[in-house]
This record gives sequence, structure tokens and C-alpha cells, in this order.
Amino acid sequence: MSNVPMTRPEEMLIEHKTRYFTSSTFAELDDGRILRQAYGEFSTSEDGGITWSEPFQRWDTEGNLVDGHALVKLSGRGVGLVGKLGKPPAAPYGETREQKTKRLAKLRAARAKGTGPYLVFWRSDDAGETWEAPVRIAPNGVGSFDNSIVRTSSGRLLMPVEYGIGQRHGFDPSKKPTTGRIVDGQFLGVSGHYFDPLFGAVYSVYSDDEGRTWDRNEDGDLIIMLDWSTTYSYVFEPTLAEAAPGVILMVMRTGLGRLFQAWSHDDGQTWTRPQPSPFAASTTPGAICSLPSTGHLLLIWNQEGEEEVKLGLSRTCVSAAISRNGGSVWEFFQNVESMHERTRVEPPPIRPLRPEEMVFQPGIAAPERDPRYIREGDFFGRWSYPTVTAFEDRVFITHSYTTFEPHPTKAEMVQRGGPRSMLKPGDFNGKLKVLPISWFYGGKEPADNPFLPRALDPAVP
Repeated sequence: MSNVPMTRPEEMLIEHKTRYFTSSTFAELDDGRILRQAYGEFSTSEDGGITWSEPFQRWDTEGNLVDGHALVKLSGRGVGLVGKLGKPPAAPYGETREQKTKRLAKLRAARAKGTGPYLVFWRSDDAGETWEAPVRIAPNGVGSFDNSIVRTSSGRLLMPVEYGIGQRHGFDPSKKPTTGRIVDGQFLGVSGHYFDPLFGAVYSVYSDDEGRTWDRNEDGDLIIMLDWSTTYSYVFEPTLAEAAPGVILMVMRTGLGRLFQAWSHDDGQTWTRPQPSPFAASTTPGAICSLPSTGHLLLIWNQEGEEEVKLGLSRTCVSAAISRNGGSVWEFFQNVESMHERTRVEPPPIRPLRPEEMVFQPGIAAPERDPRYIREGDFFGRWSYPTVTAFEDRVFITHSYTTFEPHPTKAEMVQRGGPRSMLKPGDFNGKLKVLPISWFYGGKEPADNPFLPRALDPAVP
């Protein structure tokens, strides 16, 4: 059996190639239909994600386009959506590098001044047909990850949020290095964010009245503290799931070779400090949820080990794993989309991790690089930013999808996928995979692990 590009793809119910990149979110309506929102467009499915309606748009009572990234089912026919107001226009198709630089500089300046986008919550009481005016959730500059809001067993709406601090450029932005890989004889950038001069923190917001008012956790922001009062590290793009009533597990992106995690035992009021998780990861986020049919936890994330990241193979494996004991033991490691046969990688020591093939602008001395990790390849792809939504008998997974292939006549690489502004007619930049629950249990009927309840008991002579 091969795990490339996916473990047991024949069990998949359907795979949709989309132009939604990383921006899909889903909620099941009271009549059984599934509602999707992406890039300001809604669509519905009446057959569990196999087919979808034509996209449509909705505006709220104040005339705002209802455009968000995290849907949640409310009571009755209600549904809620987290989004942002104050966003700049989307990148236009064919945007040049100079135009992109100016657009992003304007956005960063607004954020630094506290006038950037801000999170809001829309409510609909009729399954998404009409929408109330939005309610503000958090200050300017605070964001949240796609599909990251949950309704806990108490009825509380709970969502982790993030923000960054610091100057957006280094000492000299023209001298900042980048990382890449030689593919078919040509240099390709493999992933960004390895030299961002920012520090990031997360916290959680919650609502006990179905989104009409919002508050935040009581015990401050979550950051990684590696050594008391001396060494800290950032966290970004958190997601969370309810492991048991009132017990919440949050996972966070880091640059330390693995995801970090934090726990709440009071429905998101307070949190532990971020702690190492057992999941090897490049500088990418994960997505976690609880399976309604079993209560088990499911994690989807970019699983890349130290060697793979150093080789420039970041974002080349989206993996899945299940926890049947509330988040300490993880099983059934499988590949959702991968360039690699292996399905499980042990995380490296906790330290900053980057690709080894680092380059600078002309005129700057070349860095020393470890030759063990300087290799060429003949293919490169990139898939990341997964979302996961679980229903009673199936799971939706979305992720971005970009490939690079040699041009047949020109000495250049052709990119397929990427941001919407770069898409050509007929291209796609994301996938939606609809999988049966059994796939996540190795293709077998879901069950509890009878060993786990006594696994941590004292040994009996």
C-alpha cells in the first residue's frame, strides 16, 4: 500500500478541486443541509458534500457583504459567522510584485496604527438567508484562523485569536534572507515566514449568549516561555476542540519544529501555558476537532520532520491522527496529501527550525550551509492551511494545493495554484476531501481502545 499522495484514497467519498485556497468553513443546518462560506460566497449541499449548489452572496441589515472564515451552528435555525470588517480590497488578478509590496505596506501601516481590520460576528436566525448587523469581537489587529470557532457542550461559543507585535521589517529589509530549493535545476522559494521580525501571542474569546456579546479569557495572553524571564517564542494561528465537557485543547503554530498545545479545564476561562505537543511540524498551523459520533479528537496538520524542513520540503505532507483518550495518546497516523511514504515523524528537539538552503540579495556574503541538506529535486508541491469539520458519519478536510512544473520550452517553472490573484482559467488552488469516519481509524469501524483507560495506572506486581 502506498501513502503517496494519500493513504487509501479509494475510501474517499469524493474530492473536489476548488478555487477557495485556504478559506472554506462549514456548518450543518437544522434541516441536514451543509452550509459553506468561502471568499464571500455561500453554497449548500443536500447530500453530505457530494454535490454543491451554485454560489450565492448575502448582505446584512447594514449593507455589509457577509464574508467570513468561521461558521458555527447556533440553536434552532440559527447560524453564526466570524469575519472581518475594515479589510482592504482583495489582491487583483495579475498583481505585480511592486503593487503587492505597496498594498501590503499600506495594510501593515494600518495595523501598526491600530486602524486595521477587526473581527466581527454575524448572526442569522433563518439558516443563513438573512443576517443581522455584525457585533465586534476584538480590537483592531486581532485575527483568527479559518474554521476555528466551536460551540462547547455548555452552549458557549469559544474561539482562539492571535495578534502580532513588533516592526514589520528587520534591520534592513533589503538584506533579509530567503529559503528555497533547486527543482529541475531552478531555484524555488519553498515557504515564507522563516525570517518574520514579529512576536505573536494568542488568547481566547467567548460568548454565552450566542454571539450577541463577547468577552475574553481571564488569565492573559498565551506565549511560549522556554526559560523563565529570558527566552520566549511566538505562537500563531490557534485552533481548538472540546476534549470533554469543559476541557478544551488548543493547538498553535510555532517555528520550533512542532505544534504547541494549551489546555483549559474551565471552558476557556483560563489556560495552561503553551506546552510542546508530540507533533512534528514546519512553520504551519494545524486544525483540530472533536468527532461527534465517537467523542475522539482528530488533528489535521502539516507533519514534516527536522530533516524534511531542512531539505526545503516544508508544507509537503498534510497528515491526520486520532486521540481516543482525550489528547495524550495519538494513533492512526495517515497521510491526507503527501509527497512522502512515511505516515509518522517524531518531532525534533525544541529549537528554531528552517530550511538549510538560505540565500541573500546580491552583494551579501553567502552563508555557510550544511551540505547534507542541499539537494535538488524534480518536483515540488505545497499544500497547507488545513481545515477540518466533522459530521456524524463523515469529515470534510480542506487544504491549499500548489504545484510547480518545468515549462516545456522555457527555462522557467510553471506554478499551478497559489493565491486567487495568480489563478488562470481552469486552475484550482485547493481541495475539499470528503472522507468517511472509518478512514481515520485505519479503514475500520470506529471503536475505543480498551487498553487506554488503564494505560497510566500503576503497574501491578
